[in-house]
Amino acid sequence: MKTLLSIKANHIKKYALIIPCALMLSCDNEPDSDIITWQKNWNRWTNLNLNNYSYVFRASCYCIDEWVTEAKVTITNDTISNVVFTKNDLSPTTLSPNQWHTIDELFDIAKTAINEAHIYSIEYDNSPYGNPKMIDIDWSENIADDEVTFFINDVSKE
Repeated sequence: MKTLLSIKANHIKKYALIIPCALMLSCDNEPDSDIITWQKNWNRWTNLNLNNYSYVFRASCYCIDEWVTEAKVTITNDTISNVVFTKNDLSPTTLSPNQWHTIDELFDIAKTAINEAHIYSIEYDNSPYGNPKMIDIDWSENIADDEVTFFINDVSKE
């Protein structure tokens, strides 16, 4: 004859696997590592309080030539003050300087990609700046030629 204790033990064994599985399915506490990485690097960047800096920018996309040509972008008082192509030190003639991005704006683009893009890849610089050094985005699965990659290098304090 089974004792009350052995009946309870069988019930406990039966439900011992079901309860943890149900708990795992009901909880979605895994942190979003991409947004955490973005936040850590954003904090590194903003803690420097840089208002005057420069960097080298290049895009890879179905864009006009000036956008894909490597350029040095200079920011003064948080505003783009100058853009010159690295190959010849000439300024763009089709695009205006405000059509490039500050590092803050590039962080915004990276965060938007994390939240909205179909596919994305972001790499950050290991320097004290923590800026994005590559942002690769395919915004939509069903749209051709919406892909863009930004390359950011040689960030320096001005």
